Amino acid sequence: MSTTTKPDPKRIHQIIKLKPEHYEAYKECHAKVWPEVLQRIKSSHIEDYSISYDHSTNILFASFKYTGTNFEEDMEAIRQDAKTREWWKMTDGYQQSLNPGAVSSEMGGINGTPAWWKGLEEVFYVA
Repeated sequence: MSTTTKPDPKRIHQIIKLKPEHYEAYKECHAKVWPEVLQRIKSSHIEDYSISYDHSTNILFASFKYTGTNFEEDMEAIRQDAKTREWWKMTDGYQQSLNPGAVSSEMGGINGTPAWWKGLEEVFYVA
């Protein structure tokens, strides 16, 4: 009898700067995330996703678990999703990347272009 075990979730943490003048618009759009965007996130094996905001630094902190088996393929599926690209065009305008040379969410990782959100190293975790 063969058993297949699911890999342990990969925990992802990222930061980006929110332009303070867009705080209300950013909060409002995330209170009503488009259903197609949420479905794409779930279909790409992203779970337990949250974004927090630090008012004193204007930093957004995102955290999620990736539960799939092919991270690059799932991230490419997100990038190719038309509704997600439309969402990014809106939300990228509210943000300022902390990665030098970053252009947009859509272009992150293409031909060496830095990711829009800056990845963080997890230094502690307890379940």
